[in-house]
Amino acid sequence: MRLKGKHALVIAAGQGIGRAIAEAFQREGAQVLGATLHPEKLQGVVPAVRLDARDKEALFRVIGGLERLDILVNAQGVVHTGDLLEATDADWEEAFLLNAKSVFWAMQAALPKMLAQGGGRIINIASVASSLKGVPRRFVYAATKGAILAMTRSVALDFADRGIRVNAICPGTVDTPSLRARAGGEEGLKAFAQRQPIGRLGRPEEIAELAVYLASDAGDFATGSFFVVDGGMTL
Repeated sequence: MRLKGKHALVIAAGQGIGRAIAEAFQREGAQVLGATLHPEKLQGVVPAVRLDARDKEALFRVIGGLERLDILVNAQGVVHTGDLLEATDADWEEAFLLNAKSVFWAMQAALPKMLAQGGGRIINIASVASSLKGVPRRFVYAATKGAILAMTRSVALDFADRGIRVNAICPGTVDTPSLRARAGGEEGLKAFAQRQPIGRLGRPEEIAELAVYLASDAGDFATGSFFVVDGGMTL
């Protein structure tokens, strides 16, 4: 029960990595609230609230209404496929709104509450595409995830002396509903798996285990870091 007594908010908890983190936090004793566009997906899993992370007022309302917040997880994101010449202003704005601006808003809403409590943990889900590895046809996506790393390090530094720990997790290719939709079938999944030297896709539960460590007291010395879990993809 590494998170016993902790209160956590997991944004984008409806499926994939976010859901796995919410479930892992609950198993470890945390009181978890999952925020998602589809709270019905979490029925019987964890308490949930409907939230569109692109809505600043809604984000501040949900976070402001929490009695306590020890752990914030930003797992929201959309993958844009295409190179620079194919990207449009609308692609850029849509991706930055959900992948980066919502993370900025969520941290801005959470920090005053955490500071008043004497500390807190923020975990941002980035990607190996952020700045660690060039990924074909991920121009807009890579830019948004790079912004997450920059925000993570800056906020970690500014608030390190006040009990705030901010870290990012950079997954490789993980078997999620979003990935399966982009893969278009078993052959596509096999192609994604071949990107990792270990020869398989990651599992959401493997990312969740790292999130538990970073959220727990054991992870207190880690801040401003990004943790790569990618099956060797960046090698």
